[in-house]
Amino acid sequence: MQDIFKMRSYVRNKGLDTLIIKFLEIEDGRKQIISLGAGFDTRYFNLKSSLRKFYKYFEIDFPEITAKKVAIIRKNKTLSEIIGDDARIGRGDTEIYGSDYCLLSGDLRDFIEDLIPRLESNGFDRSLSTLFLSECVMIYMDPTNSNKIVEWIGANLNMAMFIVYEQILPNDAFGSVMLQNLKYRNIELRGIHAYPDLESQKDRYLSRGWTHAEAVDMNEIYDLYIDPKEHARYLIYCLLG
Repeated sequence: MQDIFKMRSYVRNKGLDTLIIKFLEIEDGRKQIISLGAGFDTRYFNLKSSLRKFYKYFEIDFPEITAKKVAIIRKNKTLSEIIGDDARIGRGDTEIYGSDYCLLSGDLRDFIEDLIPRLESNGFDRSLSTLFLSECVMIYMDPTNSNKIVEWIGANLNMAMFIVYEQILPNDAFGSVMLQNLKYRNIELRGIHAYPDLESQKDRYLSRGWTHAEAVDMNEIYDLYIDPKEHARYLIYCLLG
C-alpha cells in the first residue's frame, strides 16, 4: 500500500507541474495563479527559482496554517530572498504581501464574500489569464460551498483554468479501504459521493458556466505526462524511495 501512495504522489506532482508550466507558456499576456488550500506547498518558490514568469501567485489557507508558513518563510533566508525585500507581513502574522506573491488567510466557504475582495485589494485582476489550483481541497468541503467557487469563476473570469486533483471511485476496492482509513481518523471527504467518477467531475464544471472540461485518472496522467525515459527511474523511486 505504501508503494501505491509513493507512486500516486510522484505522478500527481509531475502531472500538475507539467500542466502549470504549459499554462505559463501560453502566449496571451500576464498570468496569475491562485492556489486554494495551499498548505505548505512550495510551487511558487520552485517556479521563481526556475525563472518562470508570472504576474502574481496567490495562496489561501486557514490562518492556523498560514501562520506556520509565515514563520517558516521568515526563518529561511533563501525563501525570504525569493519573495523579495519589499514583502510585508500582516493580519496577525498570518499573511504575506509581496510584489508577485501573496499569502492570505481565510476560509474557502467565504470565498466570494471575504476572499475575493481581499484578493482584489492585493492585486488579483479579473481580466488576466488565471490558473486556479485545488489539490485534495474542495473534496473536503460540502459541495454546496465548493460549487459556489466553481460557479463564481465560471461567471466572472473570461480566461480561467482550474486544475483540480481529487479522489474518485469511492466504491471500488481501493476507494473503500481509503474511506475506511479516513473514517477511522475522523476525516470525511464530503464531496466524493457527489462527484464519484470522471464523468461527474466533468459535468460539475460544464453545468456551472465552464465551456470546456477534461478529466483523467492517474493512469492517464502517467501515460500523458511522465516521460518514457523516466519510467525506470520512477519505478526505482517507488520501490526504494
